[in-house]
Amino acid sequence: MVAQILVDGTINGAIYALLAIGFTLTFGAANILNLYHGTYYMLGAYFVYALLSMFSIPLIFAVIFSILIVMIIGVFLYYPIKILQKHGGSTSVLIFTLVASYFTQYLLTQIFGSTNLNIPSFINGSLNILGVNVAFSRLLALLISLIIIILISLFMLYARIGKEIVITAQDSYIAQILGINTNRVLIITIAISAMLAALAGIMISPFLTLVPNMWLSPLIMAFSIVILGGLGSIVGSIIAAFIIGYIQSGISIAISSEAAEIVILAVIILVIIFRPSGLLGKKID
Repeated sequence: MVAQILVDGTINGAIYALLAIGFTLTFGAANILNLYHGTYYMLGAYFVYALLSMFSIPLIFAVIFSILIVMIIGVFLYYPIKILQKHGGSTSVLIFTLVASYFTQYLLTQIFGSTNLNIPSFINGSLNILGVNVAFSRLLALLISLIIIILISLFMLYARIGKEIVITAQDSYIAQILGINTNRVLIITIAISAMLAALAGIMISPFLTLVPNMWLSPLIMAFSIVILGGLGSIVGSIIAAFIIGYIQSGISIAISSEAAEIVILAVIILVIIFRPSGLLGKKID
């Protein structure tokens, strides 16, 4: 049982970290709580399904094209979000991104129907780890997620645009004084955020059925993780993602997946009450 919790929790935590890093990047650099984030996750999976099943495009190209399309959608949505943020405030942004999510759900329902869809496993076979039989496709998801997490961390530390994102997140006014094009930084941040969410959806898609309302669960998960880790903190989000992954895995095995969701939400409520800043982030207003 312990081995199963460790294996499942690590895999889920790595995928959740991808999802949460993008969410917290958007909040940190642009001060935007983007409720469309779960839809990026969903669209990544749906685009891969469409490209594989309808156009028979090789898997690697289907994944690349899907991520690029989602990134373009993310950048496209940034412009109305920016206008609403300037003139209507954060409430208008929340309403717009929520409505956009439901609109996308409606479009997918019209195109694909409301029936469950499945993406075949990316790689066949399994491996025994600590007595637990783990599918190669899940190990692949873990490996890619960990690689991307490391690359994003290095990017933020050493790449020029990564440093600009960090500076903008800390103080956009100082960033402008330093000559940083904050608008360009925010567009790149949104694109990276969309890419990470889409990749998370693609990596987990062989384990789930695709339905048009599947955007809501990852949105709640991402929101829960960044609250626990601290809004605006990438390190906090990574740590919180694995904490949530292990909690979910342990309670799902011991009781049920429904009980795990209840416990996670209870933990988040307690965090909001007793530690609004989360582990390492900004206090929620």
